[in-house]
Amino acid sequence: MSELLALCFDGDASPAVRFADPQAPSGGGRAPARHYGWGIGWYPKSERGASVLKDPSSSGQTAVGDALGDWERFRSTLFLCHLRGHNRPRSQQDAQPFVRSYGGHQWIFAHDGDLAHDYAERLPLGDDPAFEPLGYTDSEHAFCWLLAQLHQRRARALADVAPEDLHGWFRRLNEGGHINAILSDGDMLLVYGDVAPARRLCWSRRIPPHVQTSLESQAVSISLDAARDPNRTLLVFSSVPLSRDEWLPLAPSQMVLARRGAVVFDSAPAAETAPGAPRDPGAPPPTLRSETSHQVAAAVPLSHYSEDAHAPASAPASRVLRVVHETRYAYTDAVERSSHRLLLRPLDDRHQKLLSYDLDLSPSAEVAEFEDVFGNTAFHLEIDRPYAEFSMRATSLVRVAPFPRLEERLGATRQTIPFPWMPWQRQMLSAYLMPAELPETQLQELSEFALSFVERNDADLLGTLLDMNATIHRDFEYVTASTTIATTAFDVFESRRGVCQDFANLMICLARLLQIPARYRMGYVFTGGDYENKAQSDASHAWLELYVPRVGWHGFDPTNGRQIGNDHVRVACGRNYRDATPTSGTIYRGGGIETLTVSVRVEEAVEADMMASLR
Repeated sequence: MSELLALCFDGDASPAVRFADPQAPSGGGRAPARHYGWGIGWYPKSERGASVLKDPSSSGQTAVGDALGDWERFRSTLFLCHLRGHNRPRSQQDAQPFVRSYGGHQWIFAHDGDLAHDYAERLPLGDDPAFEPLGYTDSEHAFCWLLAQLHQRRARALADVAPEDLHGWFRRLNEGGHINAILSDGDMLLVYGDVAPARRLCWSRRIPPHVQTSLESQAVSISLDAARDPNRTLLVFSSVPLSRDEWLPLAPSQMVLARRGAVVFDSAPAAETAPGAPRDPGAPPPTLRSETSHQVAAAVPLSHYSEDAHAPASAPASRVLRVVHETRYAYTDAVERSSHRLLLRPLDDRHQKLLSYDLDLSPSAEVAEFEDVFGNTAFHLEIDRPYAEFSMRATSLVRVAPFPRLEERLGATRQTIPFPWMPWQRQMLSAYLMPAELPETQLQELSEFALSFVERNDADLLGTLLDMNATIHRDFEYVTASTTIATTAFDVFESRRGVCQDFANLMICLARLLQIPARYRMGYVFTGGDYENKAQSDASHAWLELYVPRVGWHGFDPTNGRQIGNDHVRVACGRNYRDATPTSGTIYRGGGIETLTVSVRVEEAVEADMMASLR
């Protein structure tokens, strides 16, 4: 009986892998196998060339990670392992995983199971086969047959074949026999689970920060605590669960394609999905994840988010929203003189019509309205008489039209990263291209994280941005009051938690590291209907906008994993939070201890409100 193991990281990692002592008793007190073999393959530094180590008949514990831990080449996003106990010695040519060169890649394949006895006739390689086994196993024959199918299609990579066709090939291999298999071309990982439920593989997705850094079974142990890899996300497939937390079994004949720590295709229909496994692509994902799911999350295909499938299908073409934003400052000592800047008036443009706006201040103040350098409507207040309490109430009635999604705005145009900015464009956008001032080591780590999205999506702009937006929503936990305005993008990246402001800042930083201009946007969000996190409508909301050539500024809301639509009311923008904060000011004398209270209500306007605004 074989065991398979596949590790798919979102960035290069160096796990320590130790294979078990073949003399140790197996589970249930059974006698150990007379012979024990192991093999591991990986792609050093994510190159196309593979490295494979295998010992067909091990005689003791083998600490691969210990031996190779100081070797720079033992570092990859993909690791494929095969472990086997058997009653007769295996030759090197029959030991798995197998590796073959084809299409400018080196392919790695491992198989657990036995094909039907007539596999050679049912899966012919031809009279003059392009790929011919070196050994005598059905596993290597299946590998050669798969490569032959690719060759016949003139496909040079897994991505060149429709996933449904790949799935059909493995179902054909599965006819009359048994097959759990892992296959990689160095870029993508394919995992197939046998049609027999009793032989299913299982899987899990590990999200940092990692509370548990060791995974183990009787056959293998893996340590994920390398000092250089604390923030790696891992998708792992195994014949047996490697920890005591939740592992999801693959459905019979389920095929999964994974790339850099994320699922890009999953063949399992919703009816065959086990509890807690990936959901129906038509169903809305949760806005908030539970505490128990923070460390181990079900793998959700990226396609689940690619079309904003969880946006409300019944949303009106446009909606009128009434926003009431109240702010109250109270002081232990009277303030004698102060000045304030307010950014509370929503935009009025072709996508958003401001029907009415009213600002009440107590005490009253001299108000000067102006347009700031970012195009925001700002109000400057001067109060030169004593007060112990200052309150303001901004009431807006806004008609919001649906904002076209980026895929609609791009049309048939495919844009790739990096952008070829002209010198004058770069100069005009320089304020939105400069990442936050962080230590170089932190920016380097964030840059690697940003590049993982680019590489996972073949540098495609649309795929990269949708993936990034969805991943922050899925993998980062919304925790009220968990951060402050001093929290950096790296802090959020490490902790994987925050609020809307933090998620916007993180995606802004990632985009700028990819040379995509990004700006911070403050406004409001209507959470009626399908939003699970109603708390977002109790205060101003934050998201970001990216500048795309021949498109312009386009909004993304990573807190909710959406592109902006007719539930977002845009107010102010800037380079960062400080440029677009709703209220700010300076106290020149007095004040003492300050108490701030903020209340925001966003609701759909009733007919009476709409008619009143038109009078």
